[in-house]
Amino acid sequence: MNFNIAFHKKDQYRYSVIIIAVLLVVGLLLQYFTGPIAKQWFAFPNNIWIGIAFIFLFTTLFLLFKQKEFINLLSSVPLALVSTIILGVLTIGLGSIHIEASDPKANPVLLRLGFDGITTTWYFAFIFFLVLINLWLAILKKALVFQTKNITFLLNHFGLWLTLFAGVLGQGDLTRLTMNLKQDQPEWRATDENGRVTELSLALELKKFDIDIYPNKLYIINKEGKALPQNKPQAFMLEKEHSSQYLLNWKITLHEYLPNAIPVSDTTYAASPMWGATNAARITVEDVYTKAKRTQWIAAGNFQFPPLTITLDSNHIVVMGPAEARKFQSKVLVYEKGKDEIREETIQVNHPITIKGWKVYQVSYDERLGRWSELSVVELILDPWLPLVYTGIFILIAGTAAFLFKNRK
Repeated sequence: MNFNIAFHKKDQYRYSVIIIAVLLVVGLLLQYFTGPIAKQWFAFPNNIWIGIAFIFLFTTLFLLFKQKEFINLLSSVPLALVSTIILGVLTIGLGSIHIEASDPKANPVLLRLGFDGITTTWYFAFIFFLVLINLWLAILKKALVFQTKNITFLLNHFGLWLTLFAGVLGQGDLTRLTMNLKQDQPEWRATDENGRVTELSLALELKKFDIDIYPNKLYIINKEGKALPQNKPQAFMLEKEHSSQYLLNWKITLHEYLPNAIPVSDTTYAASPMWGATNAARITVEDVYTKAKRTQWIAAGNFQFPPLTITLDSNHIVVMGPAEARKFQSKVLVYEKGKDEIREETIQVNHPITIKGWKVYQVSYDERLGRWSELSVVELILDPWLPLVYTGIFILIAGTAAFLFKNRK
């Protein structure tokens, strides 16, 4: 008896591998000859009908043929393990080998096989839906003979199924737009990744754009402009006046750092609050071998003022790197069509605001102007299926909690 059960499990693994191999081959052929799956297939209302058809079809098949071997195989643990492993390989393994379609050196065969977007390929879709089928049939099998001890299993499997199911069906309705905000100009329009302009039922008006910058860093570069050492460049962050640091064969001491400075001569700088000011510092550079010293000003330069550097010898120059943003944010007014109320909001990096279902993220600014930018770039994301995905995650968490409670001893 035990031998027959073990042999049956081996058969299930063998047939699982065969099914997945066939799906991969068919998916690769479809991908190569027809191209990726169109996103519009999963846009509303197609995704609703696909979801209803999936649930109706596989529930009906289960109820009619639940005693048949092919249903047992589709809901089996061996198929779950093999399909999950292959899905992981496709997602993590091949997904990490991303190729840009715009790269002229990209292999055309790999592009035709979808390496520029694994999740839109036929073979990925086949394996993904096989995982969904396996989860759904396993849920039905346990639910049909409901017992209290099966609650943990049902919560975990249904939570995972709902998260994956809603995630894939919602891809077609996911909208991602970019909006450029200019000071004191309400903006109703946004563009998608293809440059198409969309007029929204909301508007944002930039009132103030703020950037908090890190202190500049000093580097030693060679005559080709590469920071040294080339494998791991050394940098001296100008955080504390009168501090020192060794860069290669030179000791550099900071005497004065001006985050807002303008040149008052060819070699000196003074603090100034004027728009477009640059960053400057007065430093001493000492050769550790000859003990030769010199004290000079150095400046990062920007769109308005040229940089000022210090030449050490024929192949070494001290330069000040451009200021790097620590954080940046936009203070905006929010308008909504049909509402007289005007809201004031602050959009920060990693701290989006929500307007009529849209998540608005701070993503960029005019990098040429840097901290003097009067342009703020925000991204608007609308994902109507996200609440369903969160529901699945919460059910999965409940199942995990139930499992821990059940096995607390």
